Amino acid sequence: MSAVFIQQLILSVIVAGVWITLATMISEKMGSKIGGMIGNLPSTIFTSLLFIGITQSPEFAAEATTTVPLGMFLSTMFLYTFISLASRGLLVALGTGLSAWVILALLFSFFQETGIIVWSVLYFAGAVGTYFLAEKVQKIPSLGKIKRRYSVGQILFRALFAGSVVGVSVLVARGGSAFWAGLFASFPAMMLSSMVILTLSAGYPFARATGKIMLLASTNIVIYSFVAGALFPLIGLWWGTLASYITAALWVWILKPFFDKGI
Repeated sequence: MSAVFIQQLILSVIVAGVWITLATMISEKMGSKIGGMIGNLPSTIFTSLLFIGITQSPEFAAEATTTVPLGMFLSTMFLYTFISLASRGLLVALGTGLSAWVILALLFSFFQETGIIVWSVLYFAGAVGTYFLAEKVQKIPSLGKIKRRYSVGQILFRALFAGSVVGVSVLVARGGSAFWAGLFASFPAMMLSSMVILTLSAGYPFARATGKIMLLASTNIVIYSFVAGALFPLIGLWWGTLASYITAALWVWILKPFFDKGI
C-alpha cells in the first residue's frame, strides 16, 4: 500500500467515525427528520473522490462520478430493504439489504457503458418512489427526540464501528476501474452504520423513521457528484470539492419543507 492510500484509509475511517457518531447522536437528540437530513450529507463519497483525485487525477475522479447515481440507487435499495424488514430483526434486515446491494451491483456491472443520464433517471425514480412507499403506503411515522446520556464506551463503539465499515469499503474499492470506484464511493457505509447504531441504541422504529428521511435526503449525494464531475476538471480538486459540498448542503435545506409537511 502506498503512503497516500494509507492516508486516505486513515482519514476515511476518522471522518466517517466522527461524522456518523455525531449524526446518530443528533438524530436521537433532535428527532428522525433532522437526523435523516444531516446524517446523509456526503461523507464516504467526499473522502473517496478526494483521494481518487489525489492518487489518480481530477479528471479520473470526475469520470468516477458517472456511476455514483447507480451506486446511490443500489444504496437506496439497500436502505429501503432494511427499513422494510427492520421489524423482523437486525440480522435479517442487514443481511437481506446487503444481499440486494451485491446482486444488483453484479447485475448492473454488465451494463457499464450505460450513461449517467440513464443512471440518474433510475436513481431519482428509486429515491422518490421508495420515499413515497415508506411515507404514504407503509406510513412509517417520523419520531421526535430521544432523551438519553452517552457513556464514553458507547461513543467509542459508534465511532469504531462506523469507521470500520467505511474502511472496509475503501479497501475493497482500491485498484478498481472507474465503474467500481464510483460504485464503492457511494457504498451505503453511512446508511448501514447509522441503521445498525440507531437500531441497537434507539430501537428499530426510530431507525426506520430516520431511514425514511434518508431515502430522499440521499439525493444530495448525487447532486454532489454532478457538481464534482463538472467542476473537478475546470477548477481543480479542492475548490471543486468545496463547491460540491456547499451545493449538497443547500439541496438538503431546500428539501426540508417537504419533510416537514410529510410530502
